[in-house]
Amino acid sequence: MRIFYSELCLIGGGAASNVDKLIEHGAENIELMLDGEGWNDFHLRMGELASVLRTKKVGYSVHVPVWDANLTSESAHLRKAVLESYEATIAFASLIGAGHVVLHTGWCADPHFSKEIGRARAAASLGALVDFNKAYGQLLLVENIGSAATSLFTERQFIDFLDGCPGEVGCIVDVGHAHINGWRMDSLFSELGGRLRALHIHDNDGLNDKHAPIGEGNIDWSEVLAAAKRTGADLGLILEYNIGTELEKLAEGKAFLESAFSAT
Repeated sequence: MRIFYSELCLIGGGAASNVDKLIEHGAENIELMLDGEGWNDFHLRMGELASVLRTKKVGYSVHVPVWDANLTSESAHLRKAVLESYEATIAFASLIGAGHVVLHTGWCADPHFSKEIGRARAAASLGALVDFNKAYGQLLLVENIGSAATSLFTERQFIDFLDGCPGEVGCIVDVGHAHINGWRMDSLFSELGGRLRALHIHDNDGLNDKHAPIGEGNIDWSEVLAAAKRTGADLGLILEYNIGTELEKLAEGKAFLESAFSAT
């Protein structure tokens, strides 16, 4: 079990100062989220940013840019730009020795568009990223995103999509996203098998993607964590709390997870 703090809660701040704040609140591992002013034009400053971040006594993972970044956009120009941002993320992750890179598949922005076409675009882009990653050797983890209306996948389709991916591609299950879609964690974790490498941990009311701290929604965490334990895997557990969340909530979440996983 490796517990990470996501940088999501501090989006807008400087990359180095955000890392320092998270370390001050108990972070041993941090998932950098490459959005906001602190990461603007990160692809032009990779060496500078990496040289600073490597001095921090913390482990890293990296999340691709999220805001306005739809890998399966209806515009080919935008798809190309998002793919390039994902490639830059992989390259940057290698500079800081990241443990994994989180990839979004894209979403269906309007019901008039085809989710089937979106899934095909996602598969093609993922194949291109796997090829690009051969020079960097990063662990690529595909995340489930979106509501029932916008997600490209049902639970079954997500499992089947991953089964069709190259063997080196893993999965990160976002528990909050799965909850608002009514996915069953026990069967989902079991069917994903060895592809499951990490979880995004946050709470909600089953309707809205609130990215709330553990206990501030209606997710049954005893059930989720029991299912995680049954995998027998050394999962990364990333506390991904919403922008503006008090950092003390991350420390409380870390303590909760440590207690839950130390219990027999």
